[in-house]
Amino acid sequence: MDIKLLNKDQYLDSVTQMTHMGSLKFAKQAMDWWDTYYSWSNFPCVCLEVDGEDVCYLFYHISKNNDYLTIHNILTPYNFRFQGYAQSLLAKLFSTVHPNSSIQRVKMECVSSSLSFYMKLGIDFWGVNKLGQYYTNFPMPKDDIDQIPKLMYHETLEDLKNDELFRIYEKLKANGKNFDIQETIDFNADKKLLKQHYRFKEFEKMVYQYK
Repeated sequence: MDIKLLNKDQYLDSVTQMTHMGSLKFAKQAMDWWDTYYSWSNFPCVCLEVDGEDVCYLFYHISKNNDYLTIHNILTPYNFRFQGYAQSLLAKLFSTVHPNSSIQRVKMECVSSSLSFYMKLGIDFWGVNKLGQYYTNFPMPKDDIDQIPKLMYHETLEDLKNDELFRIYEKLKANGKNFDIQETIDFNADKKLLKQHYRFKEFEKMVYQYK
């Protein structure tokens, strides 16, 4: 397995080899998002290559003050799924960026279709935003991705300043109350899937303790 960085042209050359329409659609959405909000030169796409084939893509950025790593999109083309490539790529990213930075925490907002993957890594979610994305925030794994389940306890959120906790809560406090009928059905199905991994009530209780 090799890791390489792709600029926009290289990314386009790579993803246009896909034949699965769902994978192509997701690849385009990820590209459009990066075009609009982030810099390809500062944070190129990270790609995992196996036996000469590009099998997984990851978009991330590091905050200006160099303390947060934000994961935006992980894409495994359909014909390469269920082979552990996304987990391998995420683990390689963590091991690469941590020794060379002051990154303290990882955060992400995940779409419903990604929840099963992140649950397998032991990731919990603190709530859902108005777009139906599930939010998580945990300390940067310092040794191995297998540390993640131990980093999900509420004590790890106590490292955050109160104003940051409140900003997170503002994004999540509706907790699906403003969803339409179909969004509510999907949200209830996601909560049933997540079970104890959906920890909004705990998060809300903790936030109120600091108010």
